[in-house]
Amino acid sequence: MKQKKLWGGRFSEAPSSLMVRIGESISYDKALYHQDIQGSISHSRMLKKIGILTLEEQKKIETALLKIRKEIESGDFEFKIESEDIHMSIETRLTEILGDLGKKLHTARSRNDQVSQDVRLFLKDEIRSILKDLFGLLSTWVDKAEKTVSIVIPGYTHLQIAQPIRASHYFLSHFWANVRDFEDFLSSYDRADELVLGSGALAGVNYETDRDFLMLDLNLSRMSENSIDAVSQRDHVLKFLYASSQFYIHASRFCEEVILFSSQEFSYFRLPDSLTTGSSIMPQKKNPDVAELIRGKSGRVIGGLNHMFLMMKGTPFAYNRDFQEDKIPLFDAIKQVKLAIEGITEMVEGVELFPNNALRSLRSGFSTATDLADWLVFQKKIPFRTSHEIVGQLVRVCSEKGWDLFTIPVGERGKIHAVLADPGYDAAIVLETSCDKKNVYGGTAKHRQIEQLKSAKRKLKEFEKKLNQISK
Repeated sequence: MKQKKLWGGRFSEAPSSLMVRIGESISYDKALYHQDIQGSISHSRMLKKIGILTLEEQKKIETALLKIRKEIESGDFEFKIESEDIHMSIETRLTEILGDLGKKLHTARSRNDQVSQDVRLFLKDEIRSILKDLFGLLSTWVDKAEKTVSIVIPGYTHLQIAQPIRASHYFLSHFWANVRDFEDFLSSYDRADELVLGSGALAGVNYETDRDFLMLDLNLSRMSENSIDAVSQRDHVLKFLYASSQFYIHASRFCEEVILFSSQEFSYFRLPDSLTTGSSIMPQKKNPDVAELIRGKSGRVIGGLNHMFLMMKGTPFAYNRDFQEDKIPLFDAIKQVKLAIEGITEMVEGVELFPNNALRSLRSGFSTATDLADWLVFQKKIPFRTSHEIVGQLVRVCSEKGWDLFTIPVGERGKIHAVLADPGYDAAIVLETSCDKKNVYGGTAKHRQIEQLKSAKRKLKEFEKKLNQISK
């Protein structure tokens, strides 16, 4: 026997099997149960305040809702596909417990504003959790940078060795990228921190709903200005998915570097065994699976953002059933972001550096060629373009003969250009001092690294304060 819907009075037939299967969202939106009950309790308190419910009725409803929450959390609650979604599931159970009193709860409310509010509350809770985890990752970047200020590694452009940098500079580059991620997730939190209850289906409700009371009771910072906008847009979801996608781009790029730098050809990094796996056939293998999996998940999260853009672009006002699909990429992105933050934090904490291998690549990769050209400019007063050409010829000869800047004989240097036989040549190409020549704000010089670490720690204190504010 087909179950009659709570909205079924206008219909002479129950929904078909197809309609039930294609229309259900309970299989995934049950994740909103806590926020749905939270919003319903506040709504019941507001209904009591405006005289729709008596104090006794409101207390019974609130007690029953808390009972339902316990049933869900203990696993005793039976989710049925016929109930469509989390809202109808909870309301159906409430009516089973309280009879007609349970049917009063939906007064002055639509599922349109109800789900919009649930998702906003859910996002606030989840973003708080993400920000706490991301703060931990930011702290880990700073810790790693502090320990590696004295280590020099190659810097790359086009995946070709470019110039020497301090390892701390490298780790802090990822720190600052994740700082922007933190700020964008925080902005997503602010976007979701809005009351939309009272908007009804799209036009508002025919009751003197006390929205100020609801805003205060749900600990929200502002109230939606337009009821159509409140139920018809999903900007809060889009903003979160954008922040998640940007974070995953940053995460994926770091993972790619870990994969490359831990390979035999580079051998700058080594991940702990706990973050790697072996091969079923090749006993020597140690695969950086955590990094590869996070890199792979980036497309999944970015695809979720694209899904939302395409889903929204053709929908007219106000609410459309298409919007039910917003929660699938949202819930998945939340899960994947948390996994990635945890994985990257463990990689940064556990990665071991091999400075000698890095120095080998720096020497063979002509990494101080620019320093040599600048020496010709400063000390020999040769125009930079001419200096660039001279050093380029030097590198070409070294490459052809199997030398590097350190091993090419003085006489051979002199054949290229007499200035290259100058005694000051050797001092101009020293790897250890190359970094400290980049003594500009934001540069890789040791003095600037210490300066940057202080700035990073100030940023951590700023974020810690913001975390405390939104956690109250």
